[in-house]
Amino acid sequence: MSPKRKTPEEKIAELEQQEAQIKARILREKARARQEARKLDTRQKVIIGGMVKAHCEIDAAFKSQIDQLLDQHVRRDADRKALGLPLLETDKEAMANEGHGG
Repeated sequence: MSPKRKTPEEKIAELEQQEAQIKARILREKARARQEARKLDTRQKVIIGGMVKAHCEIDAAFKSQIDQLLDQHVRRDADRKALGLPLLETDKEAMANEGHGG
């Protein structure tokens, strides 16, 4: 006895289900690739940061240049605090105003 032939509607439904499964797999793979790229980027930043910090310890002129670059380019208050940089004037004014009920 031969298997029952599928109707065109059944074939379409089966193909649509396969399509949905493939799309889900594609999305998972894209997410995995993005996650791997972020991990690599973070690892590179840690390695470069460590190398820069180590070189700052042995080269005062290099440290001075890095300190100057950090002061010029780091704008977020939380980042400046983490790096031991002084607050920006606008941040100081905002904090003073908040402290006075404003």
